Amino acid sequence: MLLKSDAYDACISYFADNLDIFEGQKGSDKGELISDIVSDQVADMLLCFCQQQPQLSNKTRLVVIAEGDKLVEDIEQILGSLWDKPASASQIEFIEEYFLLLKNSLDSQVPVNV
Repeated sequence: MLLKSDAYDACISYFADNLDIFEGQKGSDKGELISDIVSDQVADMLLCFCQQQPQLSNKTRLVVIAEGDKLVEDIEQILGSLWDKPASASQIEFIEEYFLLLKNSLDSQVPVNV
């Protein structure tokens, strides 16, 4: 649903274009890992989406959930070795804002008359 859209391609490009937020900064040696933050954000986004779209069939919901796994894989590939590093405050802020953008993109993919 989302992953096969121009909106998703634009979101992934946006993430890749802002990679300097991750490469140019070092998080603390302690704290939440980028991988955990991304996984939590994906779960929160999908849960929120499914709650806000009660008209979706169970089949469509399962497709959306499966796309969440692929989304995590895509971001992991972009970040590479940075994936398992502790996040800085600006990295956390970027990830949270990024997932708001993704949520809006996902919402825009829902047909009005589902």
